[in-house]
Amino acid sequence: MLARVHLTAENARRDLRKSPVRAAMTAVLVGVSTFLSTPARAVQVRECDETAHAQSIMEPWEKNTKSFYDGQVRVVLMDTGGEPVCCSAHLLILAPDKSDEMGGRLCRLVGDHDALGFAGIDFARLTTRYDAGRGLLISFPYQLYVDGISNRTGVARVRVNLERGTVSAE
Repeated sequence: MLARVHLTAENARRDLRKSPVRAAMTAVLVGVSTFLSTPARAVQVRECDETAHAQSIMEPWEKNTKSFYDGQVRVVLMDTGGEPVCCSAHLLILAPDKSDEMGGRLCRLVGDHDALGFAGIDFARLTTRYDAGRGLLISFPYQLYVDGISNRTGVARVRVNLERGTVSAE
């Protein structure tokens, strides 16, 4: 029966005139289908954890690391050795820690959700754009694991603001 219901606002209005219960069910189905069809935010910035090992830096280092702000900010392509298979690629971002009087650094990992990485990151196509008021915007193409057969692609955007000492997804 659900397959035959056309989930539209017009159907919900028409159903309301016929049956308030059916109208409510149609409205719920419209909401659920909208929620399920809306892609989740595919970028998460988190504090470094066990994923941030030097052995996870992709070789060759010269091609998989970049620095900005005269070396104050470093961006590194990481891969956890293909584990988990779905999502082992991460970006590591090092930046000055404004709250550390000893001159320490923030260490952040950029990945998908729940501490998972991406299926792939095209580090060679990573770009940056600077805005004096907002900081450095880092953009990079990624592949996101879907079902083991296909991947979804997208462009992630991460903002590094040295004045505020923040690294955040946009």
